[in-house]
Amino acid sequence: MRDEASHKSEQISQLLYGELCFIMKEEDGWCYVRTDFDNYEGWIDAKQLSPISEATYQETKKVLPRYASDMVDYVQISDKEYDLLPICIGATVSNAPFMGHLFSGEVQRKVLRKNVVEIALRYLNTPYSWGGKSPFGIDSPALVQMVYKLMGITLPREVVSQYEIIESGDVATLEDAEVGDLLFFNDNMGRIIHVGLLIQSGYIIHAYGKVRVDRITPEGIFDEDIQEITHNLYAIKRILDDDEKKIR
Repeated sequence: MRDEASHKSEQISQLLYGELCFIMKEEDGWCYVRTDFDNYEGWIDAKQLSPISEATYQETKKVLPRYASDMVDYVQISDKEYDLLPICIGATVSNAPFMGHLFSGEVQRKVLRKNVVEIALRYLNTPYSWGGKSPFGIDSPALVQMVYKLMGITLPREVVSQYEIIESGDVATLEDAEVGDLLFFNDNMGRIIHVGLLIQSGYIIHAYGKVRVDRITPEGIFDEDIQEITHNLYAIKRILDDDEKKIR
């Protein structure tokens, strides 16, 4: 997904296999789309889209979403067993039948708070890529979004929107933070620019050069390699409530 209708334009996000979008307008082989999952907008090469009817779209809404849980898997796209399409973790495989495809791999099962860590660590060492959402390249808000997508919870695509949507989940101090809480970081101008996820007391997973685990202090993220704070802690937000399933 690009900022402008050109392959030379900045990548701002990605659509993974099975994700739905609405075509808002078309221009020179490109489609300006709004994603069904998080209402994000951008340009997609029309050749990368497979149109469906309104009736089919309504049928997809009756099916409980299921997401691929393996880092890389395949869907069979014809009656030939070797005719395979590679997909990645987070792909919406519950929509495969609506495209005439067959998926027989693993899907993410029911999850609890403790599973946040296991899901997040699947992305460990994934290269940082602005606009990326896959294990081949991902940015910090996408890492958080994808982890919670696999938990069955929808978060916005951008870091500021993630901060703003969690209205009642403020955590007063780092000492009060729990596994799965989101930690937001700002720059010298006070702008929120980064987000990570607490995976245990004193440690955060985030995308910075690559998906990595670093120490977190009340001041911010401490990089032990260079012995300094790289990101200033701004706020902590809690996504999971007491029943561990619902967004606040």
